[in-house]
Amino acid sequence: MAGLPAGSNIPPAAFRRPLAVLQACHGLIRNHCDSLERLPDYLIRHGPDERTSTAAQRALRYFRNAAPLHFADEEIDLFPRLLTVLDSREEKLADTILELVAQHGQELHDWAVLEPFLETVAAGERPSLPDLRGYAAGLRQHIGIEEMVIYPLASRLDPDSLTHIGVAMAARRHAG
Repeated sequence: MAGLPAGSNIPPAAFRRPLAVLQACHGLIRNHCDSLERLPDYLIRHGPDERTSTAAQRALRYFRNAAPLHFADEEIDLFPRLLTVLDSREEKLADTILELVAQHGQELHDWAVLEPFLETVAAGERPSLPDLRGYAAGLRQHIGIEEMVIYPLASRLDPDSLTHIGVAMAARRHAG
């Protein structure tokens, strides 16, 4: 699709339901976590091959392109709007949102460590093995909190807010 960053193939109409797009993104993250968790054992048993190279290339494409867009969707558009609908008795939820933003920063830092590993695998070479299971577990925990605690709060947002979020998400991907 013209104008889309690599790895972003979401049709513009999908952004009419921005939370569904965010949840679908979480599904992709889970799939990449599954691949990352299987990768070390596979590399030990079989060494690098076309299968590991392809998996690494897909993960690189996703985490370089789509993941930063997803973080921006939440940090720039969704989370600030959710903070406006919380009442004074919901400080803990506000703290959770702020913690999720901090986790995005940590995930980007962890990605910087993981990226050279995946580049080596994508090139068909044997890498040293980082803690892929820990990285995947952290991502799974993060998206679990978003889906079970934070995304349900979006039911408090008015339709105009959801439309604005969807328009901003689409623009972020379709710019250029």
